Amino acid sequence: MARDKIIVGLDVGSHSVKVVIAKKKGEEEKIKIVGVGNAPSFGVRKGVIIDIDEAAASVKAAISEAERLSGVEVGAVSVNLDGSHIISRASKGVVAVSRADQEISEDDIGRVINAAEAISLPQNKEILHVIPREFIVDGEAGIKDPLGMHGVRLELNALIVECSTPVLKNIEKCVDAAGFKLESIILSPLAAARSALTKRQKELGVLALDIGSSTSGIAVYEDGDIIHTQILPVGSAHITNDIAIGLRTNIDVAEKIKIDYGVCLPEGVSKKEMVDLAKFGHQEPGQAMKREIAEIIECRLEEIFDLVNKELKKIGKQNLLPAGVVLLGGGAKLPGIVELSKKILKLPAQIGYPQEVDGLVDQIEDPSYATAVGLIKWNNDMAGQVKSRYKINTSIFSKVKRIFNTLMP
Repeated sequence: MARDKIIVGLDVGSHSVKVVIAKKKGEEEKIKIVGVGNAPSFGVRKGVIIDIDEAAASVKAAISEAERLSGVEVGAVSVNLDGSHIISRASKGVVAVSRADQEISEDDIGRVINAAEAISLPQNKEILHVIPREFIVDGEAGIKDPLGMHGVRLELNALIVECSTPVLKNIEKCVDAAGFKLESIILSPLAAARSALTKRQKELGVLALDIGSSTSGIAVYEDGDIIHTQILPVGSAHITNDIAIGLRTNIDVAEKIKIDYGVCLPEGVSKKEMVDLAKFGHQEPGQAMKREIAEIIECRLEEIFDLVNKELKKIGKQNLLPAGVVLLGGGAKLPGIVELSKKILKLPAQIGYPQEVDGLVDQIEDPSYATAVGLIKWNNDMAGQVKSRYKINTSIFSKVKRIFNTLMP
Protein backbone atom coordinates (compact mmCIF):
# COMPACT_ATOMS: atom_id res chain seq x y z
CA MET A 1 0.00 0.00 0.00
CA ALA A 2 1.41 3.38 -1.05
CA ARG A 3 2.30 5.74 1.75
CA ASP A 4 0.77 9.19 1.82
CA LYS A 5 3.13 11.88 0.62
CA ILE A 6 3.20 14.87 2.99
CA ILE A 7 3.64 18.29 1.37
CA VAL A 8 3.90 21.56 3.31
CA GLY A 9 3.55 25.08 1.94
CA LEU A 10 4.98 27.87 4.11
CA ASP A 11 4.00 31.43 3.16
CA VAL A 12 6.15 33.85 5.17
CA GLY A 13 4.52 37.26 4.78
CA SER A 14 5.06 40.64 6.40
CA HIS A 15 1.71 40.51 8.23
CA SER A 16 1.23 36.80 8.90
CA VAL A 17 2.77 33.38 8.37
CA LYS A 18 0.46 30.84 6.76
CA VAL A 19 1.04 27.10 6.62
CA VAL A 20 -0.87 24.45 4.71
CA ILE A 21 -0.21 20.73 5.18
CA ALA A 22 -1.42 18.35 2.46
CA LYS A 23 -1.40 14.63 1.74
CA LYS A 24 -1.10 13.04 -1.68
CA LYS A 25 -1.66 9.38 -2.44
CA GLY A 26 -1.32 7.99 -5.94
CA GLU A 27 -0.81 9.78 -9.23
CA GLU A 28 -4.36 10.82 -10.08
CA GLU A 29 -5.79 11.72 -6.68
CA LYS A 30 -6.25 15.37 -5.80
CA ILE A 31 -4.11 16.94 -3.11
CA LYS A 32 -5.91 16.72 0.24
CA ILE A 33 -5.52 19.58 2.72
CA VAL A 34 -5.23 18.14 6.24
CA GLY A 35 -3.83 21.04 8.26
CA VAL A 36 -3.85 24.84 8.24
CA GLY A 37 -1.89 27.22 10.46
CA ASN A 38 -1.73 30.99 10.78
CA ALA A 39 0.39 33.15 13.08
CA PRO A 40 1.34 36.85 13.29
CA SER A 41 4.56 37.58 11.44
CA PHE A 42 7.51 39.14 13.24
CA GLY A 43 10.98 39.81 11.90
CA VAL A 44 9.75 40.33 8.32
CA ARG A 45 9.57 43.70 6.59
CA LYS A 46 8.51 44.35 2.99
CA GLY A 47 8.59 40.63 2.31
CA VAL A 48 12.21 40.27 3.49
CA ILE A 49 13.44 38.66 6.72
CA ILE A 50 15.18 41.22 8.93
CA ASP A 51 15.33 39.21 12.17
CA ILE A 52 15.94 35.49 11.75
CA ASP A 53 15.07 34.50 15.33
CA GLU A 54 11.76 36.40 15.38
CA ALA A 55 10.80 35.10 11.94
CA ALA A 56 11.70 31.54 12.97
CA ALA A 57 9.48 31.84 16.05
CA SER A 58 6.57 32.93 13.82
CA VAL A 59 7.20 30.00 11.49
CA LYS A 60 7.24 27.59 14.45
CA ALA A 61 3.95 28.98 15.79
CA ALA A 62 2.14 28.64 12.45
CA ILE A 63 3.47 25.14 11.77
CA SER A 64 2.62 23.99 15.31
CA GLU A 65 -0.99 25.06 14.79
CA ALA A 66 -1.16 23.16 11.49
CA GLU A 67 0.44 20.09 13.08
CA ARG A 68 -2.13 20.03 15.89
CA LEU A 69 -4.98 20.19 13.41
CA SER A 70 -3.58 17.55 11.07
CA GLY A 71 -1.89 15.17 13.48
CA VAL A 72 1.09 15.24 11.09
CA GLU A 73 4.64 16.06 12.13
CA VAL A 74 6.24 18.44 9.64
CA GLY A 75 9.76 17.66 8.48
CA ALA A 76 10.29 19.68 5.30
CA VAL A 77 8.65 22.75 3.79
CA SER A 78 8.42 24.66 0.52
CA VAL A 79 8.66 28.40 1.14
CA ASN A 80 7.90 31.55 -0.85
CA LEU A 81 10.27 34.34 -1.85
CA ASP A 82 9.07 37.94 -1.89
CA GLY A 83 10.47 41.46 -1.96
CA SER A 84 11.38 44.22 -4.38
CA HIS A 85 14.88 42.75 -4.85
CA ILE A 86 13.32 40.36 -7.39
CA ILE A 87 14.12 41.08 -11.04
CA SER A 88 12.89 39.20 -14.10
CA ARG A 89 14.31 39.46 -17.60
CA ALA A 90 14.25 37.66 -20.94
CA SER A 91 17.16 35.47 -21.99
CA LYS A 92 18.01 33.26 -24.94
CA GLY A 93 19.99 30.06 -25.30
CA VAL A 94 21.23 28.37 -28.49
CA VAL A 95 22.87 24.93 -28.91
CA ALA A 96 23.53 22.44 -31.68
CA VAL A 97 21.64 19.15 -31.42
CA SER A 98 24.22 16.57 -30.32
CA ARG A 99 22.92 13.27 -31.67
CA ALA A 100 23.99 12.06 -35.08
CA ASP A 101 20.40 11.27 -36.06
CA GLN A 102 19.46 14.87 -35.06
CA GLU A 103 16.82 13.75 -32.54
CA ILE A 104 16.54 16.21 -29.66
CA SER A 105 17.31 14.55 -26.32
CA GLU A 106 16.90 15.54 -22.68
CA ASP A 107 20.59 16.39 -22.67
CA ASP A 108 20.07 18.90 -25.49
CA ILE A 109 17.21 20.53 -23.59
CA GLY A 110 19.31 20.71 -20.45
CA ARG A 111 22.18 22.29 -22.39
CA VAL A 112 20.00 24.96 -23.99
CA ILE A 113 18.53 25.84 -20.57
CA ASN A 114 22.08 26.13 -19.19
CA ALA A 115 22.95 28.37 -22.14
CA ALA A 116 19.96 30.61 -21.39
CA GLU A 117 21.03 31.03 -17.76
CA ALA A 118 24.62 31.89 -18.67
CA ILE A 119 24.15 35.57 -17.94
CA SER A 120 26.22 38.13 -16.09
CA LEU A 121 25.06 38.72 -12.51
CA PRO A 122 26.24 41.07 -9.76
CA GLN A 123 28.04 39.43 -6.84
CA ASN A 124 25.03 39.67 -4.53
CA LYS A 125 22.53 38.27 -7.05
CA GLU A 126 21.70 34.77 -8.25
CA ILE A 127 19.19 32.98 -10.43
CA LEU A 128 16.10 31.63 -8.70
CA HIS A 129 14.12 30.39 -11.71
CA VAL A 130 14.87 29.72 -15.36
CA ILE A 131 11.45 29.46 -16.99
CA PRO A 132 11.26 28.31 -20.63
CA ARG A 133 8.74 30.33 -22.66
CA GLU A 134 9.23 28.68 -26.05
CA PHE A 135 11.67 26.42 -27.84
CA ILE A 136 12.71 27.03 -31.45
CA VAL A 137 13.85 24.14 -33.64
CA ASP A 138 15.58 25.15 -36.89
CA GLY A 139 13.66 28.43 -36.93
CA GLU A 140 10.27 26.87 -36.09
CA ALA A 141 9.02 28.83 -33.07
CA GLY A 142 6.28 28.25 -30.50
CA ILE A 143 7.35 24.74 -29.49
CA LYS A 144 6.51 23.85 -25.88
CA ASP A 145 8.38 20.54 -25.60
CA PRO A 146 10.98 19.68 -28.26
CA LEU A 147 11.91 16.28 -26.80
CA GLY A 148 12.01 13.65 -29.59
CA MET A 149 11.75 16.21 -32.40
CA HIS A 150 14.40 16.36 -35.13
CA GLY A 151 16.56 19.36 -35.95
CA VAL A 152 20.06 20.76 -36.13
CA ARG A 153 19.71 23.92 -34.03
CA LEU A 154 17.80 24.23 -30.76
CA GLU A 155 16.99 27.65 -29.28
CA LEU A 156 15.18 28.69 -26.12
CA ASN A 157 13.47 31.92 -25.15
CA ALA A 158 13.34 31.95 -21.35
CA LEU A 159 12.35 34.17 -18.46
CA ILE A 160 15.09 34.53 -15.84
CA VAL A 161 14.08 35.41 -12.28
CA GLU A 162 16.94 36.86 -10.25
CA CYS A 163 17.01 37.45 -6.51
CA SER A 164 19.26 38.76 -3.76
CA THR A 165 21.67 36.12 -2.43
CA PRO A 166 21.61 37.49 1.18
CA VAL A 167 17.78 37.47 1.21
CA LEU A 168 17.77 33.87 -0.04
CA LYS A 169 20.30 32.78 2.58
CA ASN A 170 18.28 34.44 5.35
CA ILE A 171 15.23 32.40 4.33
CA GLU A 172 17.32 29.23 4.48
CA LYS A 173 18.64 30.19 7.92
CA CYS A 174 15.14 31.06 9.17
CA VAL A 175 13.70 27.69 8.16
CA ASP A 176 16.71 25.89 9.64
CA ALA A 177 16.45 27.89 12.90
CA ALA A 178 12.79 26.88 13.13
CA GLY A 179 13.91 23.23 12.96
CA PHE A 180 12.72 22.27 9.47
CA LYS A 181 14.25 21.14 6.20
CA LEU A 182 13.92 23.38 3.15
CA GLU A 183 12.73 21.58 0.03
CA SER A 184 12.25 24.45 -2.40
CA ILE A 185 11.92 28.21 -2.69
CA ILE A 186 9.34 29.57 -5.13
CA LEU A 187 8.62 33.17 -6.12
CA SER A 188 5.40 34.29 -4.37
CA PRO A 189 3.33 35.45 -7.38
CA LEU A 190 4.21 32.25 -9.28
CA ALA A 191 3.02 30.15 -6.34
CA ALA A 192 -0.19 32.17 -5.98
CA ALA A 193 -0.87 31.89 -9.72
CA ARG A 194 -0.26 28.12 -9.67
CA SER A 195 -2.95 27.78 -7.04
CA ALA A 196 -5.66 30.02 -8.47
CA LEU A 197 -5.35 30.26 -12.26
CA THR A 198 -6.93 27.82 -14.69
CA LYS A 199 -5.32 26.35 -17.79
CA ARG A 200 -7.77 28.25 -20.00
CA GLN A 201 -6.99 31.59 -18.33
CA LYS A 202 -3.27 31.06 -18.91
CA GLU A 203 -3.87 30.19 -22.55
CA LEU A 204 -6.01 33.25 -23.20
CA GLY A 205 -3.81 35.71 -21.33
CA VAL A 206 -4.25 36.61 -17.68
CA LEU A 207 -2.72 38.67 -14.88
CA ALA A 208 -2.47 37.28 -11.35
CA LEU A 209 -2.21 40.19 -8.89
CA ASP A 210 -1.30 39.08 -5.37
CA ILE A 211 -1.89 42.03 -3.02
CA GLY A 212 0.00 41.22 0.15
CA SER A 213 0.73 43.30 3.21
CA SER A 214 3.86 45.19 2.14
CA THR A 215 4.22 44.12 -1.49
CA SER A 216 2.07 43.20 -4.47
CA GLY A 217 3.23 40.48 -6.83
CA ILE A 218 2.22 40.18 -10.46
CA ALA A 219 2.47 37.24 -12.83
CA VAL A 220 1.37 37.57 -16.45
CA TYR A 221 0.57 34.49 -18.56
CA GLU A 222 -0.14 34.07 -22.26
CA ASP A 223 -0.34 30.95 -24.46
CA GLY A 224 -0.01 28.89 -21.29
CA ASP A 225 3.35 30.33 -20.27
CA ILE A 226 4.56 32.96 -17.83
CA ILE A 227 5.74 36.02 -19.78
CA HIS A 228 6.41 38.50 -16.98
CA THR A 229 6.63 38.71 -13.22
CA GLN A 230 7.39 41.57 -10.84
CA ILE A 231 7.15 42.50 -7.16
CA LEU A 232 5.74 45.98 -6.49
CA PRO A 233 6.84 47.69 -3.23
CA VAL A 234 3.33 48.59 -2.06
CA GLY A 235 0.55 46.55 -0.46
CA SER A 236 -2.45 46.60 1.84
CA ALA A 237 -0.41 47.67 4.89
CA HIS A 238 0.14 50.98 3.13
CA ILE A 239 -3.64 51.44 3.15
CA THR A 240 -3.63 50.91 6.92
CA ASN A 241 -0.84 53.48 7.31
CA ASP A 242 -2.78 55.97 5.18
CA ILE A 243 -5.90 55.52 7.34
CA ALA A 244 -3.86 55.99 10.53
CA ILE A 245 -2.43 59.25 9.20
CA GLY A 246 -5.69 60.48 7.70
CA LEU A 247 -7.77 59.82 10.82
CA ARG A 248 -4.93 60.57 13.27
CA THR A 249 -5.37 57.27 14.99
CA ASN A 250 -3.00 54.46 15.96
CA ILE A 251 -2.07 51.72 13.53
CA ASP A 252 -4.01 48.90 15.25
CA VAL A 253 -7.23 50.91 15.20
CA ALA A 254 -6.60 51.84 11.57
CA GLU A 255 -6.30 48.14 10.68
CA LYS A 256 -9.60 47.35 12.41
CA ILE A 257 -11.30 50.24 10.63
CA LYS A 258 -9.99 48.99 7.28
CA ILE A 259 -11.27 45.47 7.92
CA ASP A 260 -14.63 46.42 9.42
CA TYR A 261 -15.56 49.50 7.38
CA GLY A 262 -13.20 49.68 4.44
CA VAL A 263 -14.62 49.88 0.90
CA CYS A 264 -12.92 50.85 -2.36
CA LEU A 265 -15.57 52.98 -4.05
CA PRO A 266 -16.39 56.29 -2.29
CA GLU A 267 -19.24 57.12 -4.67
CA GLY A 268 -21.27 54.28 -3.19
CA VAL A 269 -20.98 55.62 0.36
CA SER A 270 -23.24 58.31 1.77
CA LYS A 271 -21.57 61.40 3.22
CA LYS A 272 -23.78 60.96 6.27
CA GLU A 273 -22.41 57.52 7.20
CA MET A 274 -20.10 57.79 10.19
CA VAL A 275 -17.78 55.45 12.08
CA ASP A 276 -17.72 55.78 15.87
CA LEU A 277 -14.05 55.60 16.81
CA ALA A 278 -14.89 55.24 20.51
CA LYS A 279 -15.87 51.60 19.92
CA PHE A 280 -12.19 50.86 19.22
CA GLY A 281 -11.05 52.18 22.59
CA HIS A 282 -11.56 55.05 25.04
CA GLN A 283 -8.48 56.80 23.66
CA GLU A 284 -10.17 57.16 20.25
CA PRO A 285 -12.94 59.73 20.79
CA GLY A 286 -14.93 61.23 17.95
CA GLN A 287 -16.22 60.02 14.62
CA ALA A 288 -14.91 59.58 11.09
CA MET A 289 -16.73 59.77 7.80
CA LYS A 290 -16.99 56.39 6.14
CA ARG A 291 -16.70 58.10 2.77
CA GLU A 292 -13.39 59.67 3.81
CA ILE A 293 -12.08 56.20 4.71
CA ALA A 294 -13.19 54.93 1.29
CA GLU A 295 -11.40 57.82 -0.45
CA ILE A 296 -8.17 56.98 1.38
CA ILE A 297 -8.44 53.32 0.35
CA GLU A 298 -9.32 54.18 -3.25
CA CYS A 299 -6.34 56.51 -3.57
CA ARG A 300 -3.82 53.87 -2.48
CA LEU A 301 -5.36 51.09 -4.59
CA GLU A 302 -5.32 53.39 -7.61
CA GLU A 303 -1.58 53.72 -7.07
CA ILE A 304 -1.18 49.92 -7.02
CA PHE A 305 -3.25 49.49 -10.18
CA ASP A 306 -1.36 52.31 -11.91
CA LEU A 307 1.92 50.51 -11.15
CA VAL A 308 0.43 47.31 -12.56
CA ASN A 309 -0.58 49.17 -15.73
CA LYS A 310 3.00 50.43 -16.12
CA GLU A 311 4.29 46.85 -15.92
CA LEU A 312 1.73 45.70 -18.51
CA LYS A 313 2.70 48.60 -20.77
CA LYS A 314 6.36 47.52 -20.59
CA ILE A 315 5.48 44.16 -22.14
CA GLY A 316 2.84 45.47 -24.53
CA LYS A 317 -0.10 43.86 -22.73
CA GLN A 318 -1.94 46.86 -21.26
CA ASN A 319 -5.69 46.29 -21.76
CA LEU A 320 -4.85 43.21 -23.85
CA LEU A 321 -5.41 40.20 -21.58
CA PRO A 322 -8.71 38.47 -22.50
CA ALA A 323 -8.93 36.51 -19.23
CA GLY A 324 -8.38 39.73 -17.29
CA VAL A 325 -6.99 40.05 -13.79
CA VAL A 326 -7.36 37.57 -10.92
CA LEU A 327 -7.02 39.31 -7.55
CA LEU A 328 -5.28 37.35 -4.79
CA GLY A 329 -3.85 37.95 -1.33
CA GLY A 330 -5.37 39.51 1.77
CA GLY A 331 -5.76 42.88 0.03
CA ALA A 332 -8.13 41.31 -2.51
CA LYS A 333 -10.83 41.01 0.17
CA LEU A 334 -11.62 44.72 0.30
CA PRO A 335 -15.23 45.31 -0.85
CA GLY A 336 -15.44 46.96 -4.26
CA ILE A 337 -11.90 46.04 -5.35
CA VAL A 338 -13.15 44.11 -8.40
CA GLU A 339 -15.07 47.11 -9.70
CA LEU A 340 -12.15 49.47 -9.05
CA SER A 341 -9.69 47.17 -10.83
CA LYS A 342 -12.01 46.95 -13.86
CA LYS A 343 -12.21 50.73 -13.93
CA ILE A 344 -8.45 51.36 -13.81
CA LEU A 345 -6.95 48.31 -15.52
CA LYS A 346 -9.75 48.17 -18.11
CA LEU A 347 -9.77 44.38 -17.91
CA PRO A 348 -12.22 41.74 -16.69
CA ALA A 349 -11.60 41.09 -12.99
CA GLN A 350 -12.44 38.53 -10.33
CA ILE A 351 -11.31 37.35 -6.90
CA GLY A 352 -9.17 34.21 -7.06
CA TYR A 353 -9.22 31.24 -4.69
CA PRO A 354 -7.13 28.05 -4.33
CA GLN A 355 -8.51 25.43 -6.72
CA GLU A 356 -8.50 21.66 -7.28
CA VAL A 357 -7.83 20.54 -3.72
CA ASP A 358 -9.79 18.35 -1.29
CA GLY A 359 -9.94 18.12 2.48
CA LEU A 360 -10.20 21.26 4.60
CA VAL A 361 -11.30 23.35 1.63
CA ASP A 362 -13.44 25.68 3.76
CA GLN A 363 -10.35 26.77 5.73
CA ILE A 364 -8.29 27.73 2.68
CA GLU A 365 -11.13 29.12 0.53
CA ASP A 366 -9.62 32.55 0.88
CA PRO A 367 -7.46 34.58 -1.56
CA SER A 368 -4.85 35.04 1.18
CA TYR A 369 -4.11 31.28 1.13
CA ALA A 370 -3.34 31.18 -2.61
CA THR A 371 0.43 31.34 -2.11
CA ALA A 372 0.61 28.60 0.57
CA VAL A 373 -1.54 26.22 -1.49
CA GLY A 374 0.41 27.11 -4.64
CA LEU A 375 3.66 26.14 -2.90
CA ILE A 376 2.18 22.69 -2.27
CA LYS A 377 1.22 22.36 -5.93
CA TRP A 378 4.67 23.41 -7.12
CA ASN A 379 6.28 20.89 -4.77
CA ASN A 380 3.98 18.16 -6.05
CA ASP A 381 4.75 19.12 -9.66
CA MET A 382 8.48 18.78 -8.99
CA ALA A 383 8.32 15.24 -7.62
CA GLY A 384 9.70 12.57 -9.90
CA GLN A 385 9.98 14.76 -12.98
CA VAL A 386 12.78 14.19 -15.44
CA LYS A 387 11.97 16.14 -18.59
CA SER A 388 13.10 19.75 -18.77
CA ARG A 389 10.35 22.27 -18.43
CA TYR A 390 11.18 24.55 -15.54
CA LYS A 391 14.48 24.89 -13.82
CA ILE A 392 14.59 25.86 -10.16
CA ASN A 393 17.68 26.93 -8.29
CA THR A 394 16.86 26.66 -4.60
CA SER A 395 20.42 27.54 -3.51
CA ILE A 396 20.36 24.70 -1.00
CA PHE A 397 21.99 21.30 -0.74
CA SER A 398 25.28 22.65 -2.20
CA LYS A 399 23.29 24.68 -4.72
CA VAL A 400 22.21 21.59 -6.64
CA LYS A 401 19.78 22.60 -9.42
CA ARG A 402 16.81 20.48 -10.35
CA ILE A 403 15.08 20.48 -13.71
CA PHE A 404 11.43 19.52 -13.59
CA ASN A 405 8.32 19.50 -15.69
CA THR A 406 5.37 21.52 -14.41
CA LEU A 407 2.58 23.85 -15.42
CA MET A 408 2.56 22.26 -18.87
CA PRO A 409 -0.29 23.91 -20.77
